[in-house]
Amino acid sequence: MRTTLLGAVALAALGSVGCGTTRTTFVKSETTLGRVVVYRNGVAYFERYADVQGDSLRLNVPEDKVDDFLKSLTVVDAVTGEPAPISYPSTPSSGNGGGTIDMRVGITKPGPPGTTRRLRLSYVTEAPSWKPSYRVVVGKGGKVDLQGWAVVDNTSGEDWRDVKLGVGASSAMSFRFDLKGLRLVERETLHDNDLFAQAPPMGGASYGQQAGPGVNHRVVADVTDDILTNAELDEQRRAEASRHAGLASNAPPEAPPRALGKPGPRPMTKSGSGDSAWDNGARPAQDPIQRMAQSLRGTASTIVVEGYASAADKDKNAASLDRANRLREQLVRNGVDPSKVVALGKGEQQGRGGGARIVESPSQPTPNKRDGDKEREKQPGAGADQPAAAQAAGSTDPIGTSHFESTTAMSVPRGTSAMVSILRSETDGEVVYLYDAESARGNAQYPFKTVRFKNPTDSALESGPVSVFGEGRFVGEGLADPIPARSVAFVPFALDRQIVVERKDADRDDIAKIITVQRGVFSTQIQHTKRATFTLYNRLPERATVYLRHTVATGYKLTKAPEHSSDATIKGSTAEHLGGAHLFRVELEPNGKTDVVVEEATPVFRSTDIRTTAGQDLVRAYLSSAVLEGPLKGEIEKLLKLNSDMSKIEQQISTAREQMGEYRMRMDELHAQLVTLKAVKTAGPLMAHLEKKLQEVSERLSKATVDVVSLQEKAMVARISFQTGVGDLTLDAKDDKATASK
Repeated sequence: MRTTLLGAVALAALGSVGCGTTRTTFVKSETTLGRVVVYRNGVAYFERYADVQGDSLRLNVPEDKVDDFLKSLTVVDAVTGEPAPISYPSTPSSGNGGGTIDMRVGITKPGPPGTTRRLRLSYVTEAPSWKPSYRVVVGKGGKVDLQGWAVVDNTSGEDWRDVKLGVGASSAMSFRFDLKGLRLVERETLHDNDLFAQAPPMGGASYGQQAGPGVNHRVVADVTDDILTNAELDEQRRAEASRHAGLASNAPPEAPPRALGKPGPRPMTKSGSGDSAWDNGARPAQDPIQRMAQSLRGTASTIVVEGYASAADKDKNAASLDRANRLREQLVRNGVDPSKVVALGKGEQQGRGGGARIVESPSQPTPNKRDGDKEREKQPGAGADQPAAAQAAGSTDPIGTSHFESTTAMSVPRGTSAMVSILRSETDGEVVYLYDAESARGNAQYPFKTVRFKNPTDSALESGPVSVFGEGRFVGEGLADPIPARSVAFVPFALDRQIVVERKDADRDDIAKIITVQRGVFSTQIQHTKRATFTLYNRLPERATVYLRHTVATGYKLTKAPEHSSDATIKGSTAEHLGGAHLFRVELEPNGKTDVVVEEATPVFRSTDIRTTAGQDLVRAYLSSAVLEGPLKGEIEKLLKLNSDMSKIEQQISTAREQMGEYRMRMDELHAQLVTLKAVKTAGPLMAHLEKKLQEVSERLSKATVDVVSLQEKAMVARISFQTGVGDLTLDAKDDKATASK
């Protein structure tokens, strides 16, 4: 570690420390204080020297300092380096901690009478932490003058005269430990041939089992693989029974279910046969999934079906999503609105061996958001202040090593404080703007005027206030976090509102991969993308540099950001981060404007139903990307065209019906006019004209009626074709390989 020396400049004592009695007791001895180093962790290092004649040196140590003294005291011969033994009474003279303890330092191998031995004593005791303060003088040519000062408080009770004074900081820990007290060890008393009843250990609540904070979702039911398989088998048997009875001769055959586990027992009738009751036309008992669907039909909440993988599944995500889709299909078949049912694959989870779970969500479903996003939105202060809240929970500031020490002796009288120079150096730096809308004291509209500079030392600069000067005057002040050695720091010091930032947020979903297709339900991997557009306006008549602070959400990955521009002001600087956030450098022309786009994305597994409008939009966007090839693409395009044709036909039917209504109203008007004119003898020509008009409108109404019937037939044919195509839509191995190869 490189030691940076304290400057020779020191301000006069700052007067009495605090308002009350701040002096503490100190070690009294016939020694000379030569060196003091004050640390940031509440202790100070003292180094003393003594010239001893005879065989011992006496020390008078306050009781409140004995523990620290015994924990850290070293006494060695300054010439030979040999340690010296120390003795002291075990029982202090005062029981209230306010007395002192006399310690005796023995001199090993004392010399002839009159011989002087030089001893070096060092120890660590409690002391107030030193306080840093910095000055930054902005210069020209990308340079700043960095000055550092340390405020040291002497509360030791003795004068520090002509000592080498130093300050330091590190990650070293400091604590109190009782060394002066007597420590007696309790020993167990053993008895021979005694029998004892052994009690069980104390029970307690376990922890660490929950995956995260609980959400306000109602769990409706857990469905095992056996229940799901039995439901599919029951549905197949009911369809077969209906066919035998002639009740469903035109129904399409059902595909046999795929069992993922050992099938459960078949439901038994009174006769003991699993099928005889259905063969006789009797209605079977309602299965669990039917009861679930019946209870969920009238709910206005979103129903989330969560599928889980078992240990035997090779593709955990695909298997869990397949279970969720199978259960969703059962709920839809039993009358649950498909637009309210969302299937999610959860992969393999601890404590679950397959199966699925039905969860009722009280809010609008947002499958395009990860669970972490939902939790952050529910927390108080989520959004701009979230990083500040995370920092408040536990500091993540770097803990470097710093040591500044004087080369010349200086004095600090007892009960006073001193301000000493620890650093003065020219370093690379500049004045920029920092847009920080995420911190607790940030601003969402105006960037802060900020001094950006490099720590020129090999020591860490501790957190402290920074006063900024420029052009011979004070321009602002800020507060700096710890600055590691040779690193770059940003210190906001003013808010001049010369740069204005407008932010617009948007998000989108894109299908990244189709995993499976069953009966028109696509099990897909969605890429959910958040897009933030920053528009920066420069009101200054000069060029300005702005750094945008942006934190990527947990679970997301940065996919689009401004390209890093070379920074010639601070040599060796690369893409920068601040408190876990990205910093993007943007150059603004005088009175100029620019847009900065930042995108981040995360994968989400979700089911997409082609029968819904939203599902059709997603699938259409996926097809337009030309990623999917093969027969599946052609089948999907046909279905989308059929759906588009159905929409056009429905629109034509609606238009024709509106015209039919107008025709009927016109016919009623003409009929009423004809009835009125029958009483008028001279209305013959007019009545003939109205009768002709009535005939024309009647013919138009008849034609419109025929057109509506024809359109309804086309709509029925298109609807049946669409349903048949959706039922036959699958992703076979050939299509799967073609999709994966892309």
